[in-house]
Amino acid sequence: MVLLKSKIVVVPMGEVDFMIVNRLAADVGPVFHRSIDIIKGMKVPDEARNVVRNQHYAMVILAKLERIKSNSREKVLAVCEEDLYVPDEAFVLGHADVVAGTAIVSLFQIRQEFYGLPEDDAKVYPRLYKEAIHQLAHLFNLGQCRNPRCVNYFSQMMPDIDSKSERFCDVCQRQLTGQI
Repeated sequence: MVLLKSKIVVVPMGEVDFMIVNRLAADVGPVFHRSIDIIKGMKVPDEARNVVRNQHYAMVILAKLERIKSNSREKVLAVCEEDLYVPDEAFVLGHADVVAGTAIVSLFQIRQEFYGLPEDDAKVYPRLYKEAIHQLAHLFNLGQCRNPRCVNYFSQMMPDIDSKSERFCDVCQRQLTGQI
């Protein structure tokens, strides 16, 4: 009996630019040696919105994403424009639920404009890509890396994200190869 590899399903959520989602989907599949499906966009769940914080609770969104999985082996990655949080953090750029096999990344604080800086599209995609790879790595059972150059290094500050590589370090790559 041959076991089928899990595929990665990419979900544009809310008003996110489909071109950036399409590019991301094309780029992440080869990293994890998986086929990619992009499904029809989803609305950001109203119940995820916290009016007091003016943010969206990532775990509520991840629970909704779990419902769209066609099987337990699928990994689902959503991309949104909303500002995300989890209870112990002021914000998150992305978050993953390893048990559910779902992850989300947000462009909200990745954009230069959030920091009062001029728009710089050249920085947006590399940041999104690195955060998406980091969140997907969690779904493939990789922990945070301690190497600040590794794409799997935990970083929430834009200079840290900008300075890390788009590739896994040798240690993470070996661990990932063992998982896939």
